[in-house]
Amino acid sequence: MKIMKVCTNRSWGGMEAHMVATCAGLRTRGHEVYPVCYRNSRIESELEQLEFAPLRLDLWGKFHPLAARKLARYVRRHTIELVHCDFSRDLFTVVPALKFTHRPPLVLQKHIGTWKPKNLPVHPYLYGNVDHVIAISTVIRDNFIANHPIAPERVSVIHPGTDLSRFTTDPVGRSRLRAEHQIATDDVLIGIVGRLCFAKGYREFLAVAGRLAAEYPTTRFVMVGEPSRGENDEADAIIAQAAALGLGDRLFFTGYRDDVPDLLGAMDLFLFPTHAEAFGMVIVEAMAAGVPVISADADGVLDIVVDGVTGLRVDPRDVAALSEATAALVGDPERRRLMGQAGRRRVHAEFSEARMYDRLESLYERLTAASGVGPDQNASPKVR
Repeated sequence: MKIMKVCTNRSWGGMEAHMVATCAGLRTRGHEVYPVCYRNSRIESELEQLEFAPLRLDLWGKFHPLAARKLARYVRRHTIELVHCDFSRDLFTVVPALKFTHRPPLVLQKHIGTWKPKNLPVHPYLYGNVDHVIAISTVIRDNFIANHPIAPERVSVIHPGTDLSRFTTDPVGRSRLRAEHQIATDDVLIGIVGRLCFAKGYREFLAVAGRLAAEYPTTRFVMVGEPSRGENDEADAIIAQAAALGLGDRLFFTGYRDDVPDLLGAMDLFLFPTHAEAFGMVIVEAMAAGVPVISADADGVLDIVVDGVTGLRVDPRDVAALSEATAALVGDPERRRLMGQAGRRRVHAEFSEARMYDRLESLYERLTAASGVGPDQNASPKVR
């Protein structure tokens, strides 16, 4: 299938990383993928490293007539069979552009929630021309239906998936990474991974570390991540809070790392008190690595963590409850082991990359079959 993937956001986060990864994954599964992104963005550089030649467009704002014309020509020239947008704002140009093509099906994927109802006169036009909406979690699906002029049957959940081959039980690798920071075999390493900002729960993580350090002298704490654009002040405050704890080498910060699966495999417990999470891929990755999780009791996390089975869910702003839950698992290695095993089984069953692509392809096939746009029909106008 010839698939156009569109995301012209200039930032870099979970949505943008997912867009790039999906381009690569769909190509691996035999599809022709035509990415569209913003020039000089992180998305562009990541795509180029994967040997894609993306179409570069600036769609920031609302409707861009010249960009729409260019996009329409591109769709016609490559006989695109389906368009998949990851960034809602791009619809302002993508929807009008497709009016001047053979009109392949249009899919929108929602990665974050919308808290202001979309009730302007333009919104029924935009969403009336979206054939299907993919929500990455149940909470995002419900939020989208509540705030957009669209029939509920055109919105479904497809959870992001992870490559399970990246998460293997490797005692040698675990020992090597723990030795990197002089972490003893019987030390309990508690970690957090994510953008270095308040919303990911770093302040609560550090508060828990401060409470547990004295009572549990074998605990060690690691923070993995870097700030995104505009988050440097928050990152500085987090680092200052960490230094003020005075835990010395029992608390360390790695910054950005590209070996997150290995780092997760070196942890004994993953503490992620995020304030709001549309899904929580890093939680899936921790579970894939066989690490029990203490996470927020809300939002997209509800789709992932089975409370009491694969981990514990707690109010992320309740430091006392977080500390109590963490202490309970620090003192019970057998429970940690069983939760880690249950988490890995759950990821294999529900959140594998293969499962995600199977569901995506099934949706694509259904939409193209219904539209009349297919490999032998791309030149024919689509009748609605």
